[in-house]
Amino acid sequence: MLDRTLSDIKGALLVVVDGPKGEWKAKIDALTSDPEWMDLEIGVSYYGSKASEVESLLRQKYQAGPRPQWVLFGAGPRVVATGGTAPDAKAMAKVVEENGIRSVIQILRDFVRRNPDHLEARATLCSYLRPRASKKTLLRTGGKVEPMRPADESYDAVKEQKEREAKEEAKAREQQEEKPPLQLSAEDDQAIWGELADLLATTFRSGDWLEMQNPWTLTPDETAVHSPLMQEVSRTAAPEVERALARNPTSWSHWQLWLGLTRTFGGKPIRPLLDNLVPVPTYSAMNWPPYSVRDAYVKDARKRKDWTGIRDLLMPQIEMNRLWEAAQDQRTEWVIRKDGKIQENTETGDYWRGTFEPLVEALLWLGDAGKADDLVRERFGKHPWSGLPARAAAVALRCNQSNLAAQWSALGAGK
Repeated sequence: MLDRTLSDIKGALLVVVDGPKGEWKAKIDALTSDPEWMDLEIGVSYYGSKASEVESLLRQKYQAGPRPQWVLFGAGPRVVATGGTAPDAKAMAKVVEENGIRSVIQILRDFVRRNPDHLEARATLCSYLRPRASKKTLLRTGGKVEPMRPADESYDAVKEQKEREAKEEAKAREQQEEKPPLQLSAEDDQAIWGELADLLATTFRSGDWLEMQNPWTLTPDETAVHSPLMQEVSRTAAPEVERALARNPTSWSHWQLWLGLTRTFGGKPIRPLLDNLVPVPTYSAMNWPPYSVRDAYVKDARKRKDWTGIRDLLMPQIEMNRLWEAAQDQRTEWVIRKDGKIQENTETGDYWRGTFEPLVEALLWLGDAGKADDLVRERFGKHPWSGLPARAAAVALRCNQSNLAAQWSALGAGK
């Protein structure tokens, strides 16, 4: 796959051959977090466990030196430079300049300039500008860039998703006080986000985004909340997306855009928008709004502590489910038991995390502890899986409700 990648390289790629001990990993992570390196826009493929195989390819086909080593490739592919010590950003910048290497962003930027009506090229340029702006913003605001994933490491999408959600939950719990996001200075904002903001403004103002095959590629990154330029673009574009949703209420691409745009300028209640949208008559009321929309909104609203928005969105879903269950002659729910205890399964755990937990948390912060208690006991009565008491108690403690935490911890005790 590396050989295939090299044969189709467009800009430049740094291939790093380390070894199973990963002695260079920290140095390469530091390099990719260097602002000077980010400006070079060079891709990096780091190899650890497969180092010997990669070394063999580099030595036999591309006449590179012994391991440990790095090799900088340009289009062709051609070997531009090699080294036996960890690469340095300033030295690499000199090599790039002397060899006339053009980055993918430069190539796309020139193409868009020559072909301003090429929507796919414009969307692709946005998709490259966004992560670069995000990394630079993280560094400017005191954040950390995620360490690089080795190119030869197996990718577990489920594991990565769970780890990301766990980090986000932990971060949200630490933020007990409302703190407005740090804003970039006008100079930094223009340097980091200016080009992307101009592209997005043009695309939304002209209506071109509606013709794009994948308009979700225009969705601002979470770090855009630090950019006044991106906030203004998002605030102006949101009504355009709302008008598009009125014509196509279940479009996930449009919903992704709306959620990302409104998050950028501080959030917006979803209930008024939902009340003005009319799904087709055959669309089930139990599925409105679409689950993906609801989950994404709740996730964002919890970060913003929009407890009223969460309650207004989720409570009707609970009430609808109650009506449906009451209309059934009997209700059967599959359970998993281990050592006599009912265990969490995908359905029950996801339903608790995505619906009941944020709703209970919202009710507690809004001062409606009685309704929150009813919800927890009702849910545990229907499906008493062993993990629910502890998770419910954790929510109560987070909301400064120690008495409820003690009561919920004791649910199912002795059974």
